[in-house]
Order: sequence, then structure tokens, then C-alpha cells
Amino acid sequence: MIGKGYKTRLLNPHDEFWDRRLGVHTFGYRPETGSGDAPNWQLHYTPAPYSSIFYSLQHAGLGSDDVFTDLGSGMGRVVFAASWMGARQANGVEILPDLSETAEQNRRSSRLSGRSINFTCANARDVDLGPTTLLFIFHSFGADTLAAVLQKFEKQRGPNARIIYMNPVFNEVMKSQPWLKRSEIIKPAKRLISTTTNWDVAIWYT
Repeated sequence: MIGKGYKTRLLNPHDEFWDRRLGVHTFGYRPETGSGDAPNWQLHYTPAPYSSIFYSLQHAGLGSDDVFTDLGSGMGRVVFAASWMGARQANGVEILPDLSETAEQNRRSSRLSGRSINFTCANARDVDLGPTTLLFIFHSFGADTLAAVLQKFEKQRGPNARIIYMNPVFNEVMKSQPWLKRSEIIKPAKRLISTTTNWDVAIWYT
């Protein structure tokens, strides 16, 4: 079951404001599944705060020429934020059917419904990253899956490609990629009224 997040909404008014402004419902929680070393392991689902998302997208230079893809997009919060900030196309990939369906329902009802927003229910290993120029990854799968995704992205990435890796638990995997030339670690500011974790964010450039 996906939690409704009523208490979390009250305790995180900034996130509730942005959900309402965008016309979406992205609060929820799902427990971790599988073991950390298994290919199908998934971290517990809880959306990142909008403030961290906006800060990271701005720092990575998201612009109107970017094709944005979020791997492990959940209910779509990061995808809607990227579209609102002006991405030419914003894509979300989610392996869990109910989360992906919720994201699609959000897309249909959102105030961004006329923009280029797409959601796909698929394993991150299998998705075509096509012309993606800005890839967003929250720590939602293991090191093996991350390595497989990076191998595919190296071959398929668009020009001026960047990667935002929020909560970079396996940043050593990123460091092992010779085609990723430089990186920086940023620390988004925590909202005064918020119960969400303030994760570090690694931004990688090609």
C-alpha cells in the first residue's frame, strides 16, 4: 500500500504548497524490498523535498534544451519539477506499476498536462535513455544496477550530458567511469519546517 501522507503534508508545508501549485499528489511511503546486494533491491520510497529538487536542477543548469529523465521516479515529483523549470521534455521511469500509474494519473490532472511529460513502467536497466541530457538518480537501487545504467547512458547520452545523483551512496561507482570528467557535491539547505532528510547531491559532468 502507498501511504496517503496526511501527517507528512502537515509537517512539510513547502512540499504541500508545490503539490497544490502543480496540481499533483506526490506524498507517499513504501517500505524497502529485497536485500541490498540483490539485483531487484529497492530502497524505501519517499519523495525528495521540492526545495532540494529545485536547488539540484538549478545547480546542474537545467534549461529549455534539456531532455530530462528520472530513474526511479515514483509518483513523479522530480519529473514535474523539471518540467515546471522548463525542460524541453521530462521523463520518469518507475519499476513499480502502482507508483507508475499514480504518476500517470498526476500527469493527466496536473497543471502541466500540456507539456512534454512521459512516464514509463520499466526496470532502469532496460529503458532507452535516448537523447537524455540530464539524468536524475536518487539512491533507489544497488551498485550493479547503477553500473549497468551508466554503461548504457555512456552510449546513448545526448550532448552536454550531466547526472544528478541524490543521496550518492554508491558514488564510487560514478568515480570509476572514465567518461565522467568532473563532479561536485552540493548540500541543499533544509527547510525550517520540514521532516525530510537533507541529502547530499553529487552532480557529474561529461
